[in-house]
Amino acid sequence: MTIRPNFLIIGASKSGTTSIYHYLQQHPDIFLSKIQKEGRYFSQMSDCFNGPGDESIRNSIPKDFDRYLSFFKDYSKEKAIGDISPEYLYFYSECIPLIKSKLGHNVKIIVILRSPIERAYSSYSHFKRDKRETLSFEDALQEEENRKIKKWLWSWQYKNSGLYYKQVKQYLENFNEVKVFLYEDLKENTPQLLKDLCEFINVDSTFEFDTRYKYNVSGDPKSQVLYQIESARKFIKLLKIFIPAKLVSFLKSRFTGEKQMIKSEMKPETRNYLKNFYRKDIIQLQNLIDRDFSKWFD
Repeated sequence: MTIRPNFLIIGASKSGTTSIYHYLQQHPDIFLSKIQKEGRYFSQMSDCFNGPGDESIRNSIPKDFDRYLSFFKDYSKEKAIGDISPEYLYFYSECIPLIKSKLGHNVKIIVILRSPIERAYSSYSHFKRDKRETLSFEDALQEEENRKIKKWLWSWQYKNSGLYYKQVKQYLENFNEVKVFLYEDLKENTPQLLKDLCEFINVDSTFEFDTRYKYNVSGDPKSQVLYQIESARKFIKLLKIFIPAKLVSFLKSRFTGEKQMIKSEMKPETRNYLKNFYRKDIIQLQNLIDRDFSKWFD
């Protein structure tokens, strides 16, 4: 029997999907690949790796379905099998037909949305943290179209990737089971969001997750040296061999947790510009999924 996902978490980027990946791995009835967090098969990205640091992404994208399925080779009879790939939301027009052909209409689709204004700035801060972004936020927003023409990775589209309405609408129209969560729900009540998510994918929702550590936090590291050490994949793999996973998480939190990051503020005039840019799309999304997004305009 070929094992393939029965649920997908499709984005958006910088909406807590990395933390959710690590939390869900704790559940005995949920299988997520340990080979790589993001399956990336259904977006089929090609020839868009010209930005700083983009080339490292190329080899992680399986063009062949058999290679994608190999990510799930360690499956051991868990009830729910998932793939968490934030770009599936942005590349909805490429992803939807391929998902339907490979996984069918009944695969469960989970969307996690964050205020597009905050998400744009968090994406910018993420690349700035990793020394890939050299422009100011305002200049980077102006460069988005040029970067797209130059075929930089999709995640450089800080602003344009936050136009959620059409993305979510297409998934709702093409799949039988779609659930939309909000990043704000994750921050305010992580256990409840995980409980609701577990109910949606039909696994034990009474399981108690350890959610003390927040993963992939954006910002400027207080110690660039410690951040670079922790970010080295080989170093982390070596740690996992010799010390318990909980101790690895503790060390990660000491090196790159929220308390180790300095948060900068967006300029008020830039925030107002983005509010106006997103206003129509947010109102359409609000009506589509019947959620109140008035706080996104605060």
